[in-house]
Amino acid sequence: MWKYKDPQSDELRALKIDERYLNNVEDRLGLKTDEQRETFRTAIRKIYGQKISVDPNYDFMDNLELVKAVTDVRLKSDIAGAGSLIGALANRTNEENQKLYDRMIHTMLNKLGYCRTCAQKTIEYFCTQEDER
Repeated sequence: MWKYKDPQSDELRALKIDERYLNNVEDRLGLKTDEQRETFRTAIRKIYGQKISVDPNYDFMDNLELVKAVTDVRLKSDIAGAGSLIGALANRTNEENQKLYDRMIHTMLNKLGYCRTCAQKTIEYFCTQEDER
């Protein structure tokens, strides 16, 4: 269990780390050994510590590799829960498929900072990549 200071309330709050999620992101980054993972985590903590002291609103969106890995893992988890995204995109006349697509676009626009075109192209690329396997 980790603790962090909530910026809105200034209270310390408990934060449970999802190791499986972190491992999936690290796998996506090509970090296979425990040593590689720990080295990467240490580097991220160091960078965060340096940048947060200068900019209290700092986030990790400047680390493009990390953003891509998180996006890929997130998209893959959304797709796994919904069956086939390729099928959903091919037939968005189905209300559930349209809701899934809209939710993914909304997340990419509002939480990950994508523009609409980039979000759509990323989904298209990801689906094409899945289709080629």
